[in-house]
Amino acid sequence: MFKKVALFASILLVISVLSCKEEPVNHGIPPASDAGASTTPPAPSGNIQLITKEKVALNDGTEIVFPKEEDKTSLVVYFATPGQSMEGKTSLAPEGQAQAGRLSGTLAQSGLAVVYVDGNASMQTGLGVAKANASEFNIFKPEAAGETLKLIAQTYAGKKIMVCAAPSVVTEMMAQLTGKPAPAVPATPNNNLYVVVAKALGDGEVKTVTY
Repeated sequence: MFKKVALFASILLVISVLSCKEEPVNHGIPPASDAGASTTPPAPSGNIQLITKEKVALNDGTEIVFPKEEDKTSLVVYFATPGQSMEGKTSLAPEGQAQAGRLSGTLAQSGLAVVYVDGNASMQTGLGVAKANASEFNIFKPEAAGETLKLIAQTYAGKKIMVCAAPSVVTEMMAQLTGKPAPAVPATPNNNLYVVVAKALGDGEVKTVTY
């Protein structure tokens, strides 16, 4: 169900092959459902000034402070959606590549243990983040999002994770992780990061920030 990608060179080869194919933009992921989405506004958001292993600092002076690394009862997960794809393909457009570059720079000092992605556009978006953190890089199937989240919670307690996936998948996973309706995730590419600090599956909070 899962494939651990050990060498970035292998990933780039896969991307190169996939880039040549005409593929549907939604790469087999069903349209986002309102079932797990909140009808209320998302948590207060701000522009990221700095991300470290200890916190996220916003330009309005507020901070999201993380549990200490030795606290094995907590889990910090960053959720992001892929950058903009070329029309009719899942390969990133120049605008999407720029988004991926900004995301990599933003999360370069975040101390991520692993990056999970769900498809070609997500792979291209998250690859630089994994490289900047010297972290593991895993691919999961969108239909296995729930099982993937359970595996993350079991395997990476006390760690920091990033998941880059389609909006519907991000909504599903955030709702499962927090036990609450998730903030509405735009269906179009955006510069939002959803930061979840959870003590267990079904017990977490989401903060929406912008990179």
